[in-house]
Amino acid sequence: MSIFKVSLKEHLAKHQLWLESHGAKGQRFSAAGANFEKAELSGANLHKANLSGANLSEVNLSNANLSEATLFGAKLSGANLNEADLSNALLSGVELQDASLQNAVLTEALLCEANLNNANLSSANLHKANLSLGIPEFVKAKNIQALLIGNAIPFVNVNQTNLSEANLSGANLSEANLDFANLSEANLSGANLSKAKLFAVNLSRANLSGANLDGADLFRLQALGTDFSSANLTDACIEEWIIDCDTKFDDVVCDSIYLKHILRSIPDYILRRYCDRRPFNPKATFAQGDFVKLLSKGNISSELEKHGSEILQEQILIEELHQIFEQLSERYSQRYADASECDRIAILKLEIRYQAQDNLAFRERLLEVINSPSPILTELLQNNSFVTVSPEIIATFL
Repeated sequence: MSIFKVSLKEHLAKHQLWLESHGAKGQRFSAAGANFEKAELSGANLHKANLSGANLSEVNLSNANLSEATLFGAKLSGANLNEADLSNALLSGVELQDASLQNAVLTEALLCEANLNNANLSSANLHKANLSLGIPEFVKAKNIQALLIGNAIPFVNVNQTNLSEANLSGANLSEANLDFANLSEANLSGANLSKAKLFAVNLSRANLSGANLDGADLFRLQALGTDFSSANLTDACIEEWIIDCDTKFDDVVCDSIYLKHILRSIPDYILRRYCDRRPFNPKATFAQGDFVKLLSKGNISSELEKHGSEILQEQILIEELHQIFEQLSERYSQRYADASECDRIAILKLEIRYQAQDNLAFRERLLEVINSPSPILTELLQNNSFVTVSPEIIATFL
């Protein structure tokens, strides 16, 4: 259908009547495939309009109402959508490179496989928006499950949503679904990503300084050279994330962190519930800087890129064992000052068994580190305040 600019006002008036009469009068604005390049549509009411495949390049749609509009595959590169309402709009496959969406409302919008390269979304509201792959959540969950157990992923002709170099500073992405998206070199400073899904997202060299990632899912996130300075990572899940020595955590806020997901069935892959909280005590929190210490202990920077999560797990285990030795030393050293080494090992055995039964994650961590050569563990077991013991003896406790 072709609509010429001269008749634009007429069609907009008919659309307004269609909206006001709930479809009884007028006509829905339907311009699939039409060419509106560089048109002036600021403030236009295009609520529920159909603009799929339309050419809207460099169009001025500032303050326009595009809520619940259908724009599948539309071309909006270089468009002005500042303060536009795109809530619940269908924008899958849309081209928005170099577009400006400052203060735009995109709550619950569908942006699967969209191209937002170098777009400006500063202070935009993308609460619960879907910027993931263009496949149903159930299908995606099955593919994530296949990926995690080492099977090939049968994604067919599926593209990442491209937000590379996009400006999302101050944007609200709370509870947004960004699984598999490309956010490399994006500016997310001050953005709200609380409870967002970021499975396998590429955030390398992105700026997340001051961002809120409270409760976010960072499962297999790639964050090489990413700036998390002053970001809030409290209650985020960092299972298998990938960081390196250039990833910045200066003044990061983190009261607690989750290291694992509960993944027993397909719904778990959709809901992404977390487990294995650190600190383990649900009422305890990290002191300022404790989380960063776990990431920076020892000479590990060269290994972080490939083994970030494994190293963090090892460091957490060392902290747990160190705390056990300190507590046992404080509890028994004076009362049983003359206790033999055999007696102290027996006490340690009881404590380790108790902790392993009470906290399965601790048991798994301990087994994993014991079965791998760990100079740090050996050093702790040989030089602690309670008793000298070998990794082999510790293994028999389990």
